[in-house]
Amino acid sequence: MKSVINTVTSGTLALAIALTPISTIAAPVVRTIKQTQASGTQAKLQTINVWNGHGVAISFYEIGETIKKVWLDDPSQILLDTDGCLEGLDQNCSSPGAGLIHLRRILRVNIPGIPQTSTTLLTVITQSSSGERKAYSFRLATSNGTPKYSQVTIQHDVPQEQTAPKPQLQSLVKTQQTINQIRGGIVVAIKSGWMNQQDELHQRLQKLIVYIQAGDDISTATNKASVSQDLVNKLIALNNNSDNLRQGNSL
Repeated sequence: MKSVINTVTSGTLALAIALTPISTIAAPVVRTIKQTQASGTQAKLQTINVWNGHGVAISFYEIGETIKKVWLDDPSQILLDTDGCLEGLDQNCSSPGAGLIHLRRILRVNIPGIPQTSTTLLTVITQSSSGERKAYSFRLATSNGTPKYSQVTIQHDVPQEQTAPKPQLQSLVKTQQTINQIRGGIVVAIKSGWMNQQDELHQRLQKLIVYIQAGDDISTATNKASVSQDLVNKLIALNNNSDNLRQGNSL
């Protein structure tokens, strides 16, 4: 009989665990806020909740900005700490700077002159590696119930690795297309008998291509190679329009 009871109890416990909502077992850890949502002219005041017995961290690690200074308007219910010393917050802070702010709720402390409210404003001043400073504003709200997150991460609006290489890539593609057009025009001119590979002009055109590959624009490359811009345009036209060749157009 005892073994039967144990079996039933174990089965009931396993079923209860299986049917328990995931949210009551493990709360989401990270909430993300885009940079422009909390800083700049288009920003809207973002509310960050702080629960009893459950601290919340605000991280600036992903955007690579250093926290230089913070203001907490009402410190009567929320304690603030950082992973580095800050001017005005820590004594003897010769090199202020941090990347993360930790918030913790406490029992209300009566502070003369500060009205009792359920929310307060947190202002954060950061500095980028280039020296640019930004101001972030957050509304902190004391909350009860099940915590919804443990960390708030500030992110770039668009990942930098997706935006930075594009202009450079477009430039490289355009440069290679120009080189291919010039080379194609040279081939057409040689086949048509208007140019010979031993000609001095052919050698200068090869130098032109080398200069373009090295990063010179067309104008600079043509001057250095002693080749006219008009000739380059005709070579490109020869490559793009083979019909002109049949009509006997010459350089």
